[in-house]
Amino acid sequence: MFAISRRLHFHLLHRLSGFRFPLRPCSHSSGPGPRILAAMDFDRTIVQQDSYLAVSQLLPSRQRQQLQELIPKSGWLEFMARVLQLLHAEHKVNSASVGMLVRRLPAVPGMLRVVRLLAKHPQVDLCIVSDANSFFIGEWLREHDIECLFTDVFTNPACVQSSGELLVLPFEEQAHCSLCPANLCKGAVLEGLICSGQYERVVYVGDSCNDLCAMRRLRRCDVACIRRGYELYGKLGAHGRDLSCAVLTWRDGHELEELLLPKIVA
Repeated sequence: MFAISRRLHFHLLHRLSGFRFPLRPCSHSSGPGPRILAAMDFDRTIVQQDSYLAVSQLLPSRQRQQLQELIPKSGWLEFMARVLQLLHAEHKVNSASVGMLVRRLPAVPGMLRVVRLLAKHPQVDLCIVSDANSFFIGEWLREHDIECLFTDVFTNPACVQSSGELLVLPFEEQAHCSLCPANLCKGAVLEGLICSGQYERVVYVGDSCNDLCAMRRLRRCDVACIRRGYELYGKLGAHGRDLSCAVLTWRDGHELEELLLPKIVA
């Protein structure tokens, strides 16, 4: 299980962001019997675009390109922090304008239907494990009226300051995992959920290499759902043997529904 201090830290900062931390699904009551966890990435898995790159488009192209040079050395969280700082300080773009852009990000085709179908299953808990942030995810989920379908969201907390500037903070500071950024090890999050003993089966849906860290924690009874045409799928040849679980690949939510839902119902 997670250390209490981390969860309390996350809950407090999460409230500051204005994103209500949902503890239980509101669409249905949990049914008896073994539970299934469906864990999902956010960028390029639920939403079609990378939310950090989308927000960075609010900057002039020259500034944006200069900041993108930070990513290999400093990581995506530092990149986003600098983007938000410049947007507010130099371009008078506040959190409300950022939120408006994020709410308009298109969903992966068919993915909203997949989320709603999974949430209707009485044995399924849905959660998000994402290197985005609580403000972006919360704005988007509320826009599509699906926030309460998720029992947990594990991401970098964000808070809106009195000036209107959006501040993004790290979920954690870790140095034990080289697959994930220092601010969030997805594998550690998923391992904690598995070790809690709540879930007989786990499904993990993602597209990038830090999702590989989470998928490596899956067991033989679990399922990794890897999006075709994206980073992780291109590295399956090199890393496929690292996975003990079943693997299915998908291109959009329509195909994911066709391939995954029978496994959940079975």
